Amino acid sequence: MLNLKIERLSQLLSHSQNGLVFVDLKSKQILYIDPNTMERLHLKSSQSLEIQNLFYDHELLVSEIHIHPQSKSEYKWFLKNQKSERVAVSVHFSSLTEFFDSDTEIYSITINWNHEYAEQNSEIIDNLEIPFLQADINGNLLYANARLVHLFRLSAKPIQSYNLFNVLSLSESLKKEILVRNTKRIIEFQPEVGELITFQLQSYITTEEGKPEGITILLLDLSELQNAERIVKYGEDKLRTFFATMNNGFVIINRDAIILEIAPIFKFLLFQVFAFEVGEDIFHFFDVKMKSKLMGVLRTVVEYQNVQTTEFEYLLLGEERTFEIRFIPVRRFDPNDKKIMLVFSDITEAKRMDRQLIESMKFASIGEIAAGLAHEINNPLQSALLYLDDLITVDETDPNERRNILKKIESANLRIRDLVKALLDLGRMESPNRDFVSPYYILVRTSELVEVSCRKKNIDFTRHAGPNLPGIFVRWQEIEQVLINCVVNSINALSEMENARQYPKIELGIDLVKNQKKEWVVFSVEDNGPGIDDDTLEKVFLPLFTTRRNKQGTGLGLSISKKIIAEHGGEIYIKTKEGTGTKVEIYLPAHTDDNG
Repeated sequence: MLNLKIERLSQLLSHSQNGLVFVDLKSKQILYIDPNTMERLHLKSSQSLEIQNLFYDHELLVSEIHIHPQSKSEYKWFLKNQKSERVAVSVHFSSLTEFFDSDTEIYSITINWNHEYAEQNSEIIDNLEIPFLQADINGNLLYANARLVHLFRLSAKPIQSYNLFNVLSLSESLKKEILVRNTKRIIEFQPEVGELITFQLQSYITTEEGKPEGITILLLDLSELQNAERIVKYGEDKLRTFFATMNNGFVIINRDAIILEIAPIFKFLLFQVFAFEVGEDIFHFFDVKMKSKLMGVLRTVVEYQNVQTTEFEYLLLGEERTFEIRFIPVRRFDPNDKKIMLVFSDITEAKRMDRQLIESMKFASIGEIAAGLAHEINNPLQSALLYLDDLITVDETDPNERRNILKKIESANLRIRDLVKALLDLGRMESPNRDFVSPYYILVRTSELVEVSCRKKNIDFTRHAGPNLPGIFVRWQEIEQVLINCVVNSINALSEMENARQYPKIELGIDLVKNQKKEWVVFSVEDNGPGIDDDTLEKVFLPLFTTRRNKQGTGLGLSISKKIIAEHGGEIYIKTKEGTGTKVEIYLPAHTDDNG
């Protein structure tokens, strides 16, 4: 009997334009769904369908029906299709209790498909701040977002009862144009409250299978755009004022190094000397070698759109000063519009402070290894003294034996000389210039200074070097200092372990690695110490961070080491496993033809 009543009611209520659904709110079962709705939602069967299978937010819909049992809801609801995709609709629900038993809760839900066009972007459209509407090809409204409804004070009656030409006061010629082609025009609108608003109207003809189907209209508030322009202009003025208070120079150039714009920096002394002008080559102040270097950096930044930094020396008012140029690509929508911002900074004082920090790190390292070197010097000295005493007290007549004794004395003294020289070199102020050196030379010198300390702590020290190593162009004393610092860190880590290693060891090595289409000389310092936990590893390169605060650790070693390696165009990495050991890898560009 129930099915028969539902069938008769569906025949009476259904029509071609709207969908129809009967639902029992007690069981939440779908009792009927019209064929058109089945087809639109690609549903294969209506059997055993529940309201939750058909509607998103079904609980909210049930609540709305209970509160307003006879109502047309202008809210947007979402149906589920076979793929659980959202289909936007509006609905009208009515109670059918009078046709059935009094204790039933059967309702009809009429589905209005006029919201369906918005199923892909409905949330974006509803929240769009730009007034937006869609009409059929005759101008009858199908949809208007909340911004347009509010702006034009549309009443609560169905939006479909409006015609866009009644909503928008347009000239006859513009009405005709909107109906036949995409249009862009400036129009004015006087709201009931507030000032006259200037809009840019943009209309689009939507088509289906090549035939005009509807009209979409956007209204861009030009008064807001004009206000935004004023805000941007104000921001530019503030930014220029900000730049004027900084001790930096800012220049925008193109890919050919031609100056496009100069920030009005009055405080930055270098710009007063260089006197840059828009339209000229920014690098023409430099000699040929430096200009070639800077153009090379510029080409790299333009090609890879990454940030690069380089330095140069300049005699300014009789004083040698160091400047840094930071090349920053300016991101733009047009990929062919390659502009680069150059930020000039005077880093003379910063470099001086860096030198002082490096020197302080040197003397900290000297203190670490001095005790071991004193012991190492004392051994050959004692040997030499014993041999001399033997020559003095025993009248050795055999010339060959005398020669052997003198050779041993000479060898002991040469060992003492080399150790003292290495220690003096370590403490000496290095040249600011870079030299072309063999990495093996740095390896041997470092080994001579640190293996003594390793031996004193009963640590097995070894070294290795790969074959055919190319030279590197560096301030070799600084690289030696970095390696010594890393080895000293390993010595401290091994000697201060709570549960000492049975066979503690440190290995210092050099290898040649090809990476990022370049060749790198890689120094490595590896130990089997306690390793570093993740929390500490994140902080090891921070200035003043140390885990040896109560053991006179300064926290400067690794932060300065990283800065030194970065200045040489390299990188420093730490590979570690807690409880197993640590390996520090120092990458430096190999001086080869492939690297340029």
